[in-house]
Amino acid sequence: MLDYLLDDIPVRGRKARAVSAEVVRELDETDLGVLVAEEKGSTPSPIKRISERHHALARQLAAGTTVSEAALICGYDISRVSILQADPTFKELVEFYRQDITRETRGLHERMYGLSMEAAAVLSERLEEESEKISVGQLIEVLKMGADRTGFGPQSTSTNLNVNVDLANRLEEARKRVKERRYAPVIEGDKNG
Repeated sequence: MLDYLLDDIPVRGRKARAVSAEVVRELDETDLGVLVAEEKGSTPSPIKRISERHHALARQLAAGTTVSEAALICGYDISRVSILQADPTFKELVEFYRQDITRETRGLHERMYGLSMEAAAVLSERLEEESEKISVGQLIEVLKMGADRTGFGPQSTSTNLNVNVDLANRLEEARKRVKERRYAPVIEGDKNG
């Protein structure tokens, strides 16, 4: 009914052209097999140059940041991050940073283990040779820490306590008392009235 008005409204882009089609032949099962086997959709062009933003995004994803957070942090659209994740070059970059993080974590773990073993050896040596220089309080702290780290530390339990103070009824009674006092008859000579 209003189609004639739509033709007069200016729109952006090119004007639509008339589409024509003709049947060349009927489709059969072999055509369906060809359709299923062929790649569909468009494939994005591979990354030509890896920028600092690509590196930053790869580091975020390798560290376990969600796609939406990484996109926000690095200034990408979520759909662009999805496209980049399908790119072999970008996949390789993320894997590089993932291995780098694993290597750093392993190195830190090894250093902490070494320091702990060294401290335990020094402490053990001092206990044997200079036990009188170590106070009872220090020994108890070492014992607590060792027990805690090996699963024999103190257990904590939590208790939930629900107290029903019937606040609504108490408030209602207080309002009644105030109302009664407000409208109570005033007796002459009463100091409160």
